[in-house]
Amino acid sequence: MFPVLGEKDVKWFFRDITDDPSEKELTQQDQFNNDEVGLAEALVRETIQNSTDARRDPAVPVRVSFRIVEANGDAAAVFGHVLGGLSSHLEACQIDVPEESASSRFLVIEDFETTGLTGAVNIKDDGQFCGFWRRFGRSNKDSSQGGRWGLGKLVFPLASSIRMLIGLTRRAGDPVAYLMGQAILRNHAIGLHEFDSVGFWADPTGGARGLPTTDPHLSKAFAQVTGLKRGNEAGLSLVVPFLLPDIEPQHLVTATLRNYYYPILAKSLTVMVDDVAIDADSFDAVCAAHAANAIPVSVLNFVKEVLQRRAAQSIIDLPADWQVAPLTAERLGIGLTERLRDAYRRGEMLAIRAPLVVQRRQGREIFRHNTHIDIFLRLASAAEKCQTLVVRGAITVPTEGKKAALADCQAVLIAEDAIISQLLGDAENPAHTQWNERSEKLKQRWQGGGRVLRRVRGILHELHEIVAERIEREDTTALVDFFSIPKGRAGGKSSGAAREMPELKATPKPFRIEKRAGGFSILPAAANGEERAASLKIHVRCAYDVLTGNPFKRFSDYDFSFYNGKLLIDKENVDCWPTDPNGLDIETRAQDFKIEIQGFDPNRDLIIEARG
Repeated sequence: MFPVLGEKDVKWFFRDITDDPSEKELTQQDQFNNDEVGLAEALVRETIQNSTDARRDPAVPVRVSFRIVEANGDAAAVFGHVLGGLSSHLEACQIDVPEESASSRFLVIEDFETTGLTGAVNIKDDGQFCGFWRRFGRSNKDSSQGGRWGLGKLVFPLASSIRMLIGLTRRAGDPVAYLMGQAILRNHAIGLHEFDSVGFWADPTGGARGLPTTDPHLSKAFAQVTGLKRGNEAGLSLVVPFLLPDIEPQHLVTATLRNYYYPILAKSLTVMVDDVAIDADSFDAVCAAHAANAIPVSVLNFVKEVLQRRAAQSIIDLPADWQVAPLTAERLGIGLTERLRDAYRRGEMLAIRAPLVVQRRQGREIFRHNTHIDIFLRLASAAEKCQTLVVRGAITVPTEGKKAALADCQAVLIAEDAIISQLLGDAENPAHTQWNERSEKLKQRWQGGGRVLRRVRGILHELHEIVAERIEREDTTALVDFFSIPKGRAGGKSSGAAREMPELKATPKPFRIEKRAGGFSILPAAANGEERAASLKIHVRCAYDVLTGNPFKRFSDYDFSFYNGKLLIDKENVDCWPTDPNGLDIETRAQDFKIEIQGFDPNRDLIIEARG
């Protein structure tokens, strides 16, 4: 019993599955990187993505806060009580039970100006409360409000050494606060009984099991001892006890800056990490102090330019038939095409709206909706780092941006309208980094959703091909890796004064690949007297060699997959995450790093392509 919290107790409940003839596990946890820095990034992305989806008023910024707190006094007593009822289940799953005297930290995550977890609390429905606490393997059917809460929510218990979290939610117009907890373990046996992997820290007094407590004294006391800032405001507060030791505020700040610069600069989101406030006014200063190299300055300047251009509300609409066939200059019209080309050559920002008609399934009926995406293009200057951004709602989708990269161009595709944001969200992977045309949610909820996604993906390249036609730039180093002129030698006849040719050197890669039976390693290159960068970003593609044709085009998911956990990855000072079944993004955190990947077929030749 919690003497400090009130009279009503809350207890653990794990469903007894001894007589269940089937066997089910939450294997989707393998889709998240268990490295703490990677997990911190996943925590930030999952939290803010769902909080911004649960926005109450489009005109009011969503506020999200992260705080890491030492568990002392009453908070330690609360977590000790929680641990007491959970310890036998942890031991059965071979998870270490923290010592009672051991110091620990907990993470507090809260959002404001949001709806909270709406929907029924005592039955299973399609609301957000059920989506967060009870539904696994799929997100909410209607994700237009309240957050999607799909597989990504597993990152919260993964951040706890005892795999649990506690949540308190309030909803607009509802005076009740709902408090409960959850542990995500694995199926386990205690004595002669087998228990489900999901356990609930819940009210034991009702007829149904696994329901939240609505005792106002208990909720108020819990909020006080854990330092929750929520009064009567709607929203969601989460507490992750026994936080993994290497998740630090700096990781959360960097992840926020790197992933959410667009909505922050657009003044639709503010974030607090401990005492660091990140908003549109403080963004540049926070970035300089905490993550100077996280985002290129040219990219931030381009985003600010896009936001100014959007505020001007001067935008060109594409013809509606762009959705059914690739866009060409002829279909766009000669007059409009020349106008866009001239503006692009002058370095002006192009603002273009692409209207869409999508069809959403609801039961046996299909409803048509009008929606749109916005595209912004500008010719990049020689000094700028070219980047293509893809924004869905308030979240950037990084792998889609990499796939859509355009030469000599700064570009952004924005899908903020609620309907297209839902469709693209249904195509997203659990980490919200890329889209999948074969997603089951996309097929089930949208008629022709895959075709819509293909057109959204293709429009950037089609527009760029139209407006960038005949723009040429001289690059004197383009062929340096293929041809060179030795010093002291002259070739061909010379007319006029002799011109001294510059000595051009190919830039060596800052990493090397070492192959071995059944796998390979990526290590730092030899220093050669030059200081190595502490942070490198490397994209790796792998495929088995074939007798004829391109091995990457002939790759099959049946060969291997970075998603299924069968490839063993051992890493030091490295974060990594899959982008495709045969693709991996790697980011180093120190000059000395190592990543070793094993589990490939040793009887087949493995082709490895790595680019910085």
